[in-house]
Amino acid sequence: MLKLIEISGDSCASCHALLPQLNAVALQNNLAFERIDIESRPEAIEKYSVDRIPTIILADGEKIIAKCSGYQPEEILSLWIEAKLEEYSKQ
Repeated sequence: MLKLIEISGDSCASCHALLPQLNAVALQNNLAFERIDIESRPEAIEKYSVDRIPTIILADGEKIIAKCSGYQPEEILSLWIEAKLEEYSKQ
């Protein structure tokens, strides 16, 4: 199943600002959405090779399709996800 994952922290203002946009983009693209808080699940840092938060991951099950970091406006997120899904569908 394709999903969008946000690796974030409760004390991260950018992460909180990004959350509604990620929910909207996930819905628009029929993706499951998961938020992982590094404060309660620090193992996610190593598992997903996170070097800064927020980190956004597009995944197919456990396979990472694409990853980006930092706050992104909703329009940019939509374009990024559409491009990555198109690339992935051609593989």
